[in-house]
Amino acid sequence: MSNLKLALSIAGILLLTGTPSFASSLTRQLNVPFNNGTQGATRGTADRYVQSGIQAQQSGSPDQAISDWQQAIDLYRRIGEVPAQGRVYDLLGMTYINLGRLDDAENSFRRSLGIARDQNNTIRQIYGYNNIGQVILQRGQTREAAQSFSEGFRLAQSIKDRSGQGLSLSNLGWATYAQGNYRTAIAYLEQARDFRDQAKDPVGAANTLNHLGAAYLAIGDARSAFSAHDRAITLAQQSGDQSAQFRAFDGLMQAYRGMGQENRFIEMLDQRLTMATEKNDAWQMLTSLKMMAQHQRQSGKLTMAEGYYQQAFSVAQRLSAPREQDYLREQLGQLRSRKFKW
Repeated sequence: MSNLKLALSIAGILLLTGTPSFASSLTRQLNVPFNNGTQGATRGTADRYVQSGIQAQQSGSPDQAISDWQQAIDLYRRIGEVPAQGRVYDLLGMTYINLGRLDDAENSFRRSLGIARDQNNTIRQIYGYNNIGQVILQRGQTREAAQSFSEGFRLAQSIKDRSGQGLSLSNLGWATYAQGNYRTAIAYLEQARDFRDQAKDPVGAANTLNHLGAAYLAIGDARSAFSAHDRAITLAQQSGDQSAQFRAFDGLMQAYRGMGQENRFIEMLDQRLTMATEKNDAWQMLTSLKMMAQHQRQSGKLTMAEGYYQQAFSVAQRLSAPREQDYLREQLGQLRSRKFKW
């Protein structure tokens, strides 16, 4: 596989994860040829393990991918190929996050950061601090995450890296939002928005705008939220970022509701289900059906709500999602109990 194709394959994995801010930042980090100096049979074998891990990840076999990448790291370590080790640790970290193995993810990202420090690679250190912060944030440790993002921003400022500044400020804004400091979050996110526009990073900009819309909604400014999410959905459509499109769409729905346009909210609810169906995205179909069921339930239309919950249950079965099935059984049980009492 050529270096270009390898880089594109890595980017493809990341864009399948459903975490757009991570995906866009890691794509840039990993977009470096693996076979960049060290030659020989051992190096070639290590590179092939990286490629086979990528293929395993793409085919839905993350455990095999992890095994392949660990073997690649062992071989890179044996021949003293240090930078490649760091890049594979990033692949491992992303995969561990998708599996919910946060401790393993943090360990992988910290190893990558350590390598970046030893190599005096400031760009990779910026992304390292952001990657670690994302893991910490998923644990709910918002202040610790904010510290990691702030360190990433400090480094990005030191070399005037607009992409790194935009990423770090966007993440810092989201961590601040998670602490309930919405107006401070908005200030960070507005700055991040400017940097991401300057860096010509539409995927990152869409993610920042979605964060910004949520923050504006939190302070009751539905019109500003609408503007942010409206711009986000345009950028997400242009870049093909499906996850960001749905998030922006959901933000627009809530903004309409916040502006008192309930009819428009209901129209968009129907459109969301149609969009998920057209894109053949089963998880988004499941989310749409659950939202439809909840809306009908709140409106007192229990029979219609039951029908949507049943459809959602069928999708959950198709996805082999036991937690979703348990939740939907519970909702159907409550709904039927209420109908019986009436």
